[in-house]
Amino acid sequence: MNYSDIIAQQTGILDECRELQARDDFSDADQRKFDSLMSKANLLAKQAANYRRLNGLSDPADAMAVANSANNFDGHVSIVSQPSVYKNLGEQLMDVVALTTGNDLRAKSAAAERYQKVMNAASGANTGIDSDGGYLVETDKAADIMTTAIETGVLASRCTRQPIGANSDGFSYLAADDRDRSDGKINGISIYRKGEADEMLAGGKAKLKDRELRLEDMYGLVYVTGRMLRDAAAMGAYVKRNLRQQLAFKLDKEIWSGNGAGECLGIINSDLPVSVAKETSQAAGTIVAENVVKMLGRFRGDLTKAAWYVNQDCLPQLPLLKIADQPIYALDFRKFPLGGLFGLPVVPTEFCSTIGSKWDIMLGDFSEYMLIEKGGVEEAESIHVRFLHDEVAFRFITRNNGQPIHDAPIIPLNGSNTLSPFVTLDERAE
Repeated sequence: MNYSDIIAQQTGILDECRELQARDDFSDADQRKFDSLMSKANLLAKQAANYRRLNGLSDPADAMAVANSANNFDGHVSIVSQPSVYKNLGEQLMDVVALTTGNDLRAKSAAAERYQKVMNAASGANTGIDSDGGYLVETDKAADIMTTAIETGVLASRCTRQPIGANSDGFSYLAADDRDRSDGKINGISIYRKGEADEMLAGGKAKLKDRELRLEDMYGLVYVTGRMLRDAAAMGAYVKRNLRQQLAFKLDKEIWSGNGAGECLGIINSDLPVSVAKETSQAAGTIVAENVVKMLGRFRGDLTKAAWYVNQDCLPQLPLLKIADQPIYALDFRKFPLGGLFGLPVVPTEFCSTIGSKWDIMLGDFSEYMLIEKGGVEEAESIHVRFLHDEVAFRFITRNNGQPIHDAPIIPLNGSNTLSPFVTLDERAE
C-alpha cells in the first residue's frame, strides 16, 4: 500500500467516525464501532509515519512548528491589519479543531497553512499564547467580538477606553493630586496677580500621583455541538453572539463591583463615590425628590455624560417624584426611552441593588472610569472533547482591566460636603 492509499483509507475511516458522532441517537453499539474505527485509523497513522520516516518525508502536522521556528516565533504575537484568511469565525474554529484533535493529515496540513498566514501578519510582542497552545483569532473577527462586547455593555460603553501598546503589559498615568481644594490651591499650584508678588514666593509645585493598571486575562468558554461544526457560518455567528454578550456582562459586573484583585476595581469598592443620607423619617424602600436633589448637589463630573443608574424596582417610583407641584421626572421616548431626572437619562441595570438598599440608585459619569485593553482575542480548543455528548469546548481569552481614574472625592474650597462623579443614596430600611 502506497502513502496516498494509506491517507485515503485513513480519511475514509475518519469520515465514517464523524458520521457516527453526528447521530442524534448515538448508542453503546455506535460507541463500540467508533472505538474500533479509531483504532484502525491510529494504526494507519502509524503506518503513514513509518512511510515518511523511510522516505525522508516531513509530518504535515509539524508544518506550523517548522514555520514558527523559521520565523523565530517566540510565543508572542501582535495583531495588525491583515488580509482576511477566513470568511468568518466559524471557519477558523473548524481549523482549530483540525489542528488540535483531528487525525486527517491533509486537513491538518491545510489548516496549518491557513493559520500560518494569520501568524505571518502578526509582529512584535503583544498578546501571549499560553502553554496550553492558543490560536489567535484573526484581527477583524477579534476586533468585532471585543468592540461589540464593550459597546453592548451598559457601563463599559460609557467608560474612557485606553488601548495598550505592543511593548507594554499595563498602563501608568499621572493623575493630578488635586482632590483637596480647601486651601485654595489646585494640584499644588497657586495663581496670583502682579500685586501679590510677595505671596507668590510661597507658591507650591505641581502634585502628581502615580496611578497604574495591569492587564488581566478574562476567559470565555463556549460549547458547540458536532452538528454545528459542520456549518461554519452558523457556528461563527452563534459563538460571536454568545461570547460578546457574556463578555459584556462580565465586564460590566466588574466595573460595578469588582474587587480589584485580578479583575477590574468596581466603583462601589473604590474610595471615589460619596453617599447621601436618607431623609428623616423616610419610609423604607422609597426614593423621594429630596434624595435626588441632594445627590445632584454632591455630583462633580461631566453632566453631558452623566446618567441615573437604577435597579428596575426603582422605576415605578420615579414618575411620581415632584418638587412642590412640579415633576422632576420627564418622558422623552426619542432621547430617553425610560425618562429622565433633571434632564439626565435613567438607565436601569441589574447591577444596582434592590430598592431601599444602598446602591439602588446612583448618579454617575463613567467617563471618569478608565478601561484598558490590549490586542484581540485568543482561542484554544479544549482537549476534553466530549464525543458522547457531541460537544466541543472553545476557550477564548482577552486582556483588559479597569479602575476609577481618581481614588478619592473632591474636598471643595468652600462647602462641607465632598463631591464625586459617582453619588449614591444610603440604605432606607426599617
